[in-house]
Amino acid sequence: MDNITIVARHLNITEAIKNYALQKANKIKKFFERILQIQITLDIGGDNGHIVEMIVSVSKGPTLVAEVSNPDMYRAIDLVVDKIEAQLKKHKGKIQSRIVRRKKPAITETEGFEGIPETE
Repeated sequence: MDNITIVARHLNITEAIKNYALQKANKIKKFFERILQIQITLDIGGDNGHIVEMIVSVSKGPTLVAEVSNPDMYRAIDLVVDKIEAQLKKHKGKIQSRIVRRKKPAITETEGFEGIPETE
């Protein structure tokens, strides 16, 4: 996926952190195939905590946003990916339930009893 953007605020991003974030962002693809863009923002917050925000844009759906604060940058990236995965699974479930409801045929009273002969 080429549409992954990593933004660093108030810190210099190392190559190791950048590669780790890219690897985790690529992992999200397996949960939902219609992802348009992923933006990851790495920041240092107040008490020297690392803040990671991930914004995922999907086609024909809402923009998913997750934000995590943790003292460890790698752990913060893991936690934000877990949150986005949960949101994507929920979104995909909603789409699939709509498809199932649309495809399920409605059985009327006359259709349900066609194969049974009437006895009088």
